Amino acid sequence: MIYVDSREPERIVAKLKRLGTDVVVKVLDAGDYLIKHTHYEVAIERKDVNDFLNSIADGRIFRQCHSLSARYPLSFLIIVGDLDEALEDRMFSRSAVISAIVSIAVKNDPGQLIPLIFSNEDDFCLALRSIDRRLREGDLRILPRLQRVERPEVAMLTAIPGIGEKKAERLLRYFGSVYRIANASVSELMRVSGIGEKQARLIYRIFRKNMDHSEGTNLVP
Repeated sequence: MIYVDSREPERIVAKLKRLGTDVVVKVLDAGDYLIKHTHYEVAIERKDVNDFLNSIADGRIFRQCHSLSARYPLSFLIIVGDLDEALEDRMFSRSAVISAIVSIAVKNDPGQLIPLIFSNEDDFCLALRSIDRRLREGDLRILPRLQRVERPEVAMLTAIPGIGEKKAERLLRYFGSVYRIANASVSELMRVSGIGEKQARLIYRIFRKNMDHSEGTNLVP
């Protein structure tokens, strides 16, 4: 099944239907397309080439890719259109595009893949159909994020917004237990790789709020 964000062009929905795919139009929280079969999901962010260049200029592409990598084990970024023509028309720096492509690859958590593909619109639809077929037939076995969490301590920490499995593991390696994380100061939390001030304050507030609700009792170490 291919879920299409309601803001995507109707002509693409029509093309997908003509290719014989099952399509549902709905509002998606992340990505423009979500291909799903049973527990397996693959997200796709589609950008026409000019929007891709705009998103590099305003930094939007990096936020969008981070959101995808945090939510899905496998996502695709597919750029539709002629990049060479767009670069020439807009006098956009090719080196800036190459730098952005490298940044997209290295700024996401390890293991959270976002392959980047350049395509035309017809081939884009064929790519979606291919991913849909491979997922349905079992050629793509993407393990769901929730099923990968085996340790209860990790599962507990990933309930905090913005904390994925990688950051949860780093917190546990640094502090040794959820108890010590819960009692850590903001500055101590910021010593963990990948935990900035904003996220450290969120972790601090969440655990302090839970402690207040438990009538002043601390977590058992």
